[in-house]
Amino acid sequence: MKKKRMLMGAGILIFAAALAAGVFLIRRYMPTSERMSSEEYFGALDNGEAAVIVEDHLVQERALVYDDGIYVNYALVQDELNSRFYWDESAQLMLYTTPSEIYEIPVGGSTYTAGGETMDAEREILRNAFGSIYMSLDFLCQYTDMKYESFNEPNRIVITFGSREVTTAEVRRDAAVRYQGGIKSPILTEVSGGSLVTVLEEMEDWSQVLTEDGYIGYIRNSSLRDFYPTQRDTYWQGEEYTSLSLEGRVNLVWHQINYPEMNGNLSDDTANMTGVNVISPTWYFLSDNEGNIDSYADASYVEEAHAKGLQVWALISNFSENVSTTELLASRQARQKVQEYLVSQAGEIGFDGINIDFEGIAQEAGPSYVQFMRELSILCRQNGIYLSVDVPVPMDFSSHYNREELGVVCDYVIMMGYDEHYAGSDIVGSVASLDFEITGIQNMLTEVPKEKLVSAIPFYSRVWYTETLEDGSASVTSEAVTMDQAEQLLTENGVTSSYDESTGQQYAQWTDSQGRLCQIWLEDENSVAARASLVSEYDLGGIAAWVLGNEQDFVWEIISENIQ
Repeated sequence: MKKKRMLMGAGILIFAAALAAGVFLIRRYMPTSERMSSEEYFGALDNGEAAVIVEDHLVQERALVYDDGIYVNYALVQDELNSRFYWDESAQLMLYTTPSEIYEIPVGGSTYTAGGETMDAEREILRNAFGSIYMSLDFLCQYTDMKYESFNEPNRIVITFGSREVTTAEVRRDAAVRYQGGIKSPILTEVSGGSLVTVLEEMEDWSQVLTEDGYIGYIRNSSLRDFYPTQRDTYWQGEEYTSLSLEGRVNLVWHQINYPEMNGNLSDDTANMTGVNVISPTWYFLSDNEGNIDSYADASYVEEAHAKGLQVWALISNFSENVSTTELLASRQARQKVQEYLVSQAGEIGFDGINIDFEGIAQEAGPSYVQFMRELSILCRQNGIYLSVDVPVPMDFSSHYNREELGVVCDYVIMMGYDEHYAGSDIVGSVASLDFEITGIQNMLTEVPKEKLVSAIPFYSRVWYTETLEDGSASVTSEAVTMDQAEQLLTENGVTSSYDESTGQQYAQWTDSQGRLCQIWLEDENSVAARASLVSEYDLGGIAAWVLGNEQDFVWEIISENIQ
């Protein structure tokens, strides 16, 4: 009997253990039925608000549902939908720039203008109680390759873009879409068998998908079939930007004009120059924030350049202590004054192109700077004027230059492939190492078409002087020197340069009479040839050089040979 009771007890223990194990396995492998609330997923929505899903993500900004219309925040429009819409605070207008005209859309207005023509509107622009600007989605879709669908409970908007390749899949059978991959992740929604989902990321067992009604979550791969890429149709076809281009590659040199009389030096300065087809005199200077301009322009200079077979692209710069480029570009009136003056000068003086050299653009001025270029491009396009723009080598901190958009609206984008180490810096180094130039070109080509990209090289070097002070610290200064001056320095100091593999240049150093360490990375036949050859290697639109007068005569033949 005792033995029997012991056996029964053991059986009960075994059963209990098996039951516990079964419960554990069920809990571990049974999909959870827990659901994530729409408020937790989309966030709390106030009355009249809607969540916004753009392609593959839920955005932070809310749409407004107002008077049978749906409106999205201007910041979202700029960042993700259509950056060609520009809110001009100075004019209190929303501007939309096409290749041929500017649309002017007022806040809350019943009409807007396009190229001087008045058009009916249905409150395309709103300002909310906090002063933020909102734009009608229906209006946006008229000028953007996008469409949207709206859904209720909760209110949400799903925005997709046309002309994109996406992967879709068919749902085999009714299935749950979960917040994350895994059966223990809460359920967002269900999809019916036979419906389609957009596959955002395919993994081993799960795929991240976008449902037709705007949920982004995960579904088992076993619940999907027929993964295939799909090319979306274009929802909207806008006016195409056209550009001017020279026959053959651009071979440009800038000509520094510091006062009007220097225009008379053109003949002497170009006496030994060959191969160049564009000369760019530094004629125009922003003088104040209202758009007034100082000029050294000279029609006889243009006549002489044309007689030499040269096009003239007049340069305008923003190097003035009296100018806040940020303030000027933010003013529509000032922008128009500059643009109209330059174009009228092209007609009056007879030059062929405009070269914009606005440097040191602040990040907050980026949208206004690009808008200035869009607006100017219309006038140039209408008058057959070449439009080029000078931009720094791509870096994260200069992304606001929006080189991709400049590559659309301008005829040529000139990458200033120098000032890797610059005046005022306490870091000693080359003006432009070969790797600096190569990396710059490669990064530019991700944003600018190769036929529009012009690579600018230096005709100058920088001599660095490092002096050890009494307290043991180092004082670093520098000066720019021409090719002749650099050669003379080495001769005077009895120095022979040696090849520096890290920069692809000849390097020299010596100690001067003041006890300073002097260092220089030279521009010579080899450095010019190496940079010029990149134009052919990457099939670029051309080459430019700063600045006429700093060169030795050998450069012209070397450049011509290497850019063919």
